[in-house]
Amino acid sequence: MAFSSDDMNSLLKEAVKRLGIGSQDGDKDDNKDSKNKKNAINPSSALVIIGLLSGALQVDSVLVDRDQNVQFVLTGSLKQKTQLEKIMDQIGAMPFDEVMKAFLDRLV
Repeated sequence: MAFSSDDMNSLLKEAVKRLGIGSQDGDKDDNKDSKNKKNAINPSSALVIIGLLSGALQVDSVLVDRDQNVQFVLTGSLKQKTQLEKIMDQIGAMPFDEVMKAFLDRLV
């Protein structure tokens, strides 16, 4: 699923609005539970969530060390594939003889 930049902007604005990111209401109450502050989603976390949901980011690996610390390695690109790159991805998945036959058929 691919999103346009307008779709991403509106999705981000909606996520920010629902999560209350950037609102000043959180600073008014000093007696807030520290657990609530720890679970608050910051803008970078929201962007990672949106990147995962939109398919711009993929989980490359999950690392767990002996102290049970978990690290997620994410990969992605902001560059959109050109039509030629998409075609080359399709050709790369085909068997070699089919590719050569298709090229030879185009020449004749």
